[in-house]
Amino acid sequence: MEKIWIRLFEGGLPELEPVEEPIHSLLDNVWRGHEGECAALQLETGSCYTWGALRRASAKVAGFLRSLGVNEGDQVLFAANNRIEALAGLLGIWRSSAISVLVDPLTISEDLYEQLRGRGIKVGVVSQQFYEREQKTMARAGVEEVLVVDGQPKEGEVKVHTMSDVIRSDEIYGDDVKSSSRSLVMYYAGIAGRTMQVYHTHRALSTAVKALADSMKLDFRPVSIVVAPMTHVLGLQVSTLTPLYLRGSVVLMQRWSDVAALEAIRIYGINFISGAPTMHDSLVEAAKSRGAPPGVRLGLSGGAPLRPETQEGFRSAFGAPLVQFYGMTESWVLTYQPTTVGEVKGTVGAPIAGVDIMIVNPDNPTEEKGPGETGELLAKAPWLMEAYEDPEETSKAFYNGWLRTGDLMSIDERGLLYFRGVRKRMIKYKAYPIFPRDLEAVLMRHPDVQQAYVYGERDPAVGEKPVAKVVLRPGASVTEKDLLDFVNSQVAFYKKLHKIYFVDKL
Repeated sequence: MEKIWIRLFEGGLPELEPVEEPIHSLLDNVWRGHEGECAALQLETGSCYTWGALRRASAKVAGFLRSLGVNEGDQVLFAANNRIEALAGLLGIWRSSAISVLVDPLTISEDLYEQLRGRGIKVGVVSQQFYEREQKTMARAGVEEVLVVDGQPKEGEVKVHTMSDVIRSDEIYGDDVKSSSRSLVMYYAGIAGRTMQVYHTHRALSTAVKALADSMKLDFRPVSIVVAPMTHVLGLQVSTLTPLYLRGSVVLMQRWSDVAALEAIRIYGINFISGAPTMHDSLVEAAKSRGAPPGVRLGLSGGAPLRPETQEGFRSAFGAPLVQFYGMTESWVLTYQPTTVGEVKGTVGAPIAGVDIMIVNPDNPTEEKGPGETGELLAKAPWLMEAYEDPEETSKAFYNGWLRTGDLMSIDERGLLYFRGVRKRMIKYKAYPIFPRDLEAVLMRHPDVQQAYVYGERDPAVGEKPVAKVVLRPGASVTEKDLLDFVNSQVAFYKKLHKIYFVDKL
């Protein structure tokens, strides 16, 4: 497809070469000479890490992990809330040449066990709340020791270390970490439609961050509020690493509060606001009643469709555009809506630097669709996932080197893309991805369940609510409440079933 979208970006898009250094080294170079400037703040306390302090803290984390026996290529669990110490912990994992296994800190019980078991994960970097809730699950899955970044919990079945223990460690800066080696693992394999490990390299992460930064063409240094978890593309690439690459600062927020966010915008000079549509809805409503502080320059929305009313409300309240981007676990960010077309509603933008796309017949990818026609989006970029842990699923996800996103899109004559639906099995609840197959597996573990089918029911307030149709075994007497309790006690809040329909057959 001809790259007709390039002209949408003021001055065009730069040619992009893969970045041959890991993200921690890339950021060290960006911040060289500015180490004394504040890089990361904690919204709730006002505490600040300069880049120099963040660099040293993460180097000591790396040294501490090595002292625990973590070697190059080992998987290290990362399940922490948005805290500046957690950011130091994540960078420390990378500096140690280990692989960070990103797990949403809201993950619980059997859901967590399935993500950890059998993968040789012995060490973790976690929040106190996560440790206290899940230390028995971690122990059962084989985790032996954790670094708790934000407190001093009572030790249970997993040995606990704290940041005070890290201070005495050697500093390892990770300058020798190879860009071709794996940097992280994420779990939301949307194309495959189930939870499994998705592998990314250091080269891919650094290149994805640079591509988004180059394509946004900001004329200001971003001060970014980090609301989405750093274990997701939105929280990690968009809200945290890209602003830091632009030598901006990040303000980490542990728990969403629209009132606290408005106050933080005023106090810290936040000018770059990225989040899910529900966050923007909440922020706009709060701004209507309380007033909006000045200084916001740009809003970004991703993870779910954005209502035109929210875009208009954001611009009215903050005097700045709210635009959309599109990406996924397998691909990082692929598209961005340039502010030159910020008034266009419903578009997820255009391919950023380094991205090529095709829109094809979902049943016959050799048949390319034209402008205005709906088809499956295929993408190429230097930072696509290395692989799934399942080779068969990896082969299914690609067609002749093109990533099959499973999302249905159309493109207009200017090169703007529009989301039209999905061909993969996925539910979006408040922008969180939920895979029906995962919930069906939990249901099928109940002795009274013969068959189960999970799907999403539309709800304008949240997107889709997970519900299930269930066929019971002959003679079963289990109630809807029994099954809901059985499932919902094992999964994160956003994965909880809202309704079960008993049926005779599926």
